[in-house]
Amino acid sequence: MIISFQNLDQIKGGLSKKKIFRQTQGKFNKILVDFSQCENDFENFLFVYDILKKINISIPKIYEVYSSKKIIVMQDFGQNSFDKINREEQIYELLKLAVDNLIVIQNSISNTYLTNLKKYNFNELKKEISEFVDYYIPYKKITDFPLIDYYDIWENIFKSQNFDFNSFVHKDYEFINLILINDNKHHLRCGIIDFQSAFIGFKGWDLFSILENPRLDFPRKFNEELIKYFYDNTHFSIDYNTFLEQYHILNLVRQTRLIGRWTKLFNLGNEKYIKYLIPTKKRITYCLSNIKENNLKKIYEKYL
Repeated sequence: MIISFQNLDQIKGGLSKKKIFRQTQGKFNKILVDFSQCENDFENFLFVYDILKKINISIPKIYEVYSSKKIIVMQDFGQNSFDKINREEQIYELLKLAVDNLIVIQNSISNTYLTNLKKYNFNELKKEISEFVDYYIPYKKITDFPLIDYYDIWENIFKSQNFDFNSFVHKDYEFINLILINDNKHHLRCGIIDFQSAFIGFKGWDLFSILENPRLDFPRKFNEELIKYFYDNTHFSIDYNTFLEQYHILNLVRQTRLIGRWTKLFNLGNEKYIKYLIPTKKRITYCLSNIKENNLKKIYEKYL
């Protein structure tokens, strides 16, 4: 617990070990983030902050850094996060605003600035799809899962795609980490927080994080329109069909991890997460309908 500050109210966080507090000082509030239980995140946050502060997006300004305590004091964007204002009549506007910021980020950040970030590779992919194997398969009491074939197929897909991982990825680009700032204009109305997990990877990673989130329900036509909008307004060296195939393959990786993650959290007593299994399975089914690897499709169709 932070003991050197007054007027602190702890903000309920997600699954991260960091602790977040709001400090009230009249009409001027600050956010204090305690990274003492996750020191690598402290260093990563500061490194990514130095990258993002140079481009035309809204991130919270850092006021103070207490290196010995691993505490960062920063601007408070308020409590108007996208997930709290996610109403049916506003969903497209919020999605479009989020995608507009991704376009600015991808067109503004040179990969020369990203050298200290971890680069996505097959080992990282394997860790993600392993959550499905480690938690969902036992949960379903499946005893004949073809583990070796499963990993071999994924490795062959990874090698055959020749992914060009050279772009900034926020990683947790979701409604909970986007804040509506009504005093700003245009894309700057979207405040972006919680970027300490950023890495170097696929240019469309944050796009499917926001558009294919199983916690959100909206018409599929929004996805198709905004995927094309993102591609048309972002600098790409690959054609649209190649981008789409890689988008669906890597989104399948993410959805596979989520199936395992929801099961793991449910097993730990967080019963609310089990409700996301069905929408996540629907996302997986759609991914599979857009990729060519039949052997992988057979595994998912049999064991999902």
